[in-house]
Amino acid sequence: MKPRSPTPAGGVIAALERELRTCMRGEVYFDLMSCGLHATDASHYQMMPVCVATPRDEADCIAAVSAAGRLGVPITPRGGGTSLSGQTFGPGLVLDVSKYMSRVLEVNAEQRWARVQPGVIRDLLNAELVPHRLHFAPDPATGNRATIGGMIGNNASGTRSIVYGKTIDHVLSCRVVLADGTVMELEPTDGDQWRQRSAGGSRAAEIYRGVGEVIARNQDEILGRYPKVMRRVSGYNLDEFVDGAGYTGPIGGRNLDGHRVWNLSHLIVGSEGTLACVLEAKLRLVPLPAATALAIVHFDEEIASLRHLPEILAHPVSAVELLDELVIRESLTNAATEQLATFFEGQPKAVLIVEVFGDDAADAQRRIEAVVADLKSKGIGYAWLIRTNKQGQADVWSVRKLGLGLISNVPGPVKGQAFVEDACVPVEVLAEYIERLQRVCRELDVPTTMYAHASVGVIHFRPRLDLHLPADRDKMVAIANRAFEMVRQYGGVFAGEHGDGLVRGEFIPRYYGAQLYDAFRQIKGVFDPGNVMNPGKIVDTPSMTSHLRYGDAYRPAELSTLFHYREQGGFQPAIEQCNGVGACRKLDAGTMCPSFMATRDEEASTRGRANGLRLAMSGQLGDGALASDRMKQVLELCLACKACRTECPNAVDMARLKSEVLQMHHDRHGAPLGYRLIGEMPQMARWLAGPLAPLVNFAARLPGYGWLLEKLAGIDRRRAMPPFAARTLDQLLRTRRAEGHPEPARDGSEPASPRPRVVLFDDTYANYLEPHVGLSAVELLEGCGYEVILARAGCCQRPRLSKGLVRQAKRDGTKTMQKLDVYARQGLPIVCLEPSCASALADDLPDLIDDAELGRRVAGCVTMIDVFLDREVAAGRIAALTAVATAFVLHGHCHQKAEFGTTAIHGHFARLAGTTCIEADSGCCGMAGSFGYEHYELSLAIGGQRLFPAVRRAVAEGRTVIACGISCRHQLRDALGVEAKHWVEVMQAGAPDASIE
Repeated sequence: MKPRSPTPAGGVIAALERELRTCMRGEVYFDLMSCGLHATDASHYQMMPVCVATPRDEADCIAAVSAAGRLGVPITPRGGGTSLSGQTFGPGLVLDVSKYMSRVLEVNAEQRWARVQPGVIRDLLNAELVPHRLHFAPDPATGNRATIGGMIGNNASGTRSIVYGKTIDHVLSCRVVLADGTVMELEPTDGDQWRQRSAGGSRAAEIYRGVGEVIARNQDEILGRYPKVMRRVSGYNLDEFVDGAGYTGPIGGRNLDGHRVWNLSHLIVGSEGTLACVLEAKLRLVPLPAATALAIVHFDEEIASLRHLPEILAHPVSAVELLDELVIRESLTNAATEQLATFFEGQPKAVLIVEVFGDDAADAQRRIEAVVADLKSKGIGYAWLIRTNKQGQADVWSVRKLGLGLISNVPGPVKGQAFVEDACVPVEVLAEYIERLQRVCRELDVPTTMYAHASVGVIHFRPRLDLHLPADRDKMVAIANRAFEMVRQYGGVFAGEHGDGLVRGEFIPRYYGAQLYDAFRQIKGVFDPGNVMNPGKIVDTPSMTSHLRYGDAYRPAELSTLFHYREQGGFQPAIEQCNGVGACRKLDAGTMCPSFMATRDEEASTRGRANGLRLAMSGQLGDGALASDRMKQVLELCLACKACRTECPNAVDMARLKSEVLQMHHDRHGAPLGYRLIGEMPQMARWLAGPLAPLVNFAARLPGYGWLLEKLAGIDRRRAMPPFAARTLDQLLRTRRAEGHPEPARDGSEPASPRPRVVLFDDTYANYLEPHVGLSAVELLEGCGYEVILARAGCCQRPRLSKGLVRQAKRDGTKTMQKLDVYARQGLPIVCLEPSCASALADDLPDLIDDAELGRRVAGCVTMIDVFLDREVAAGRIAALTAVATAFVLHGHCHQKAEFGTTAIHGHFARLAGTTCIEADSGCCGMAGSFGYEHYELSLAIGGQRLFPAVRRAVAEGRTVIACGISCRHQLRDALGVEAKHWVEVMQAGAPDASIE
């Protein structure tokens, strides 16, 4: 095995580009930005590759590996890029299999196995297996974006490893390609078969023969040095080839017809891509548990929760997970979890989530009650909440799975760092180990937090450090060395879950000793004599302080910004808030990130954009990269849906960052005409609606109009422009007044009546495009007994913010907020119809304007109209509303879901007997203001993923479609011909004497 230089020479890179562009059908990227987006994962490391390729199929993968191997270019296979240890990037070719190689190839339910490509996402595989009542059991917290190839790479386990073991216990065979292009089928092999395959001069024979010789020479050392803890995922799995070595997992199955078998695929598992690239895997499937139940055991002290693990584990539990005080506190305030975190009593310092399986729901409940009764009798814990219903349990596990994001969501550069968190020690000494480690950190004045797998002695212990600072990096090294010595003393292992990677690789020689470390080098050499497969991982790993994301060379520019980023502490911390955990890469639920769900491009994810911004801000992409066209291109497909504000556990607000950076681009290059037209749309609407509307709308239908608009403004000619209203809201209200109705007040200085007053934010859409919605809102509020004041405050500035016209938005937005402050100072509620307007007033403008106190006052009064009326009904101040129909389907606008939620709408319908409202699992509609006009195909692709099928089903059932966003209503009209209604259009004031249920 020859040493590998960190970065290939220029001539080699040019040759690689020629070969890859010739032999691959998938995308190939050599530009600095694309490479930078794949230079990190969820660890605190970074290594810039020279190339990224996305193979479309096995042939592409083989061709890419062969080309790079022939040229001596390092190769790093990559799945979801969620590694916490720094395995999924390298200095050469990053081979991203997650985009295309994601098919489930075959399922044999009778024999309980599945054959899959490496890019298959674990949770999506299991969704396909539900009809068979089977699943692939290892369950990492990142299961909704972790790929099977990645799980094989680091031998992932998860919450229920006490029952299911690790990935290695579920891999039956692998099809792999070696660096020289050799394709091998690695499967169970008995002694005779092994000898047969070792004979001859083929590349496969070399490997079988070489591995056998390494095992034979080191058998005694393997028996003596491998730890007897389940969660060892350090080094290579040589113990799989020696009876009695290491730990036999709970699943077992290493024998074939009663004979000892060796399975070379078990060397690939946990090898971190250093031996071969997985093309396909055959996986063991196990039955789904018939029923589960949870107990959340509360403790007044962290260490006490760990001391009592043996008593808990004496019961047949399937999981025991720890949450500490910081995780609990963050879960109660974080937007991604606050609605879920309803299972805490008092102020616990720690809780243990205890799960049991049962033969049915009654059996599971009986079992968990028995556990709780035993704990109560022994005085273990102070509260014991039981959850037996599926949704209640799902909420608990959702909070647990977001633990990593929660502990890194604290504003500022001091974060819980992952470098000793994977240590695994026997549970009998776990409390002692953690107590000693806490003492070490206190001596260094380092606060800590911890969570996760108490059941198997793997507590994710995180010292909180600022790795920008050399002193804190020195503390990291000191803590790691002290922890390592303790773990070795206790008979544990330093890598108990996420593998060695860059963070723990340097400890492998110290842990296993010179002989076994040399055996690892020999195994590496047998498979990869050229040392091109993910070099520098497992063997010859550099120091844990090398390749740090925030190392000595990190130099972020000091930039003047228009937004203040008050919650995050500035522009730099707002970007660095992304830790790379990749929650934005999920595909099957929620809203974040719409363009990634449709394209599966890293560039289209929130993580990808944040990485691009960080690299540009710190000068790693060259001078002026932050305001470059390439940076603008990366941001272009962000729909500014704001889902990352709540669905990202780190609350990265990419919509705000996009606005800021687009303004930087405009300052250097000028704002495109299309951007300026969209930004000025509210002002133009004032002139074009009303008497001129028929003429303007007629002109928009003329041949050539769409072509001209596409050429001048970038608006797709296939997209129909929304018509302006011939009669504005003002005109409709004047007609209504002529019919004897009161006219809404135009300011809030003097009450016009003794009725309670409410301010209606009369936005551009309600005034000039869909005034019937504004009229419905006025009628609904007045019917409920309110005196309505029209805000007359101007535009919320959302159109300008969406196009990066931030400087103008700040100027005019300050005026809007000052006008609204007249009402806020009186404590009047300010209700909105359009979710994007509400989010601008409640979230964006308060951070943009310079007067922070004014912003807080106004934001505190702004809400959606449905939320306001739900509060009023719940408080008994008004009667329950009624509806014009009995069956509805709701599509929540992205900003509505992110900032205000849809609970209030459901609450209104829940009060009406015989009325049902289902919410479509719809994600984003794809329109997002101007996005759908500029990106027509992608817009429809986003809507077509979940929204369009859900609406078709609902319409077929006779349901009325509700969509509070004007963009959503236009998308449904354009794509499906469905006329959706705003919520106010389907609601009516309840009778004054109606009872409130």
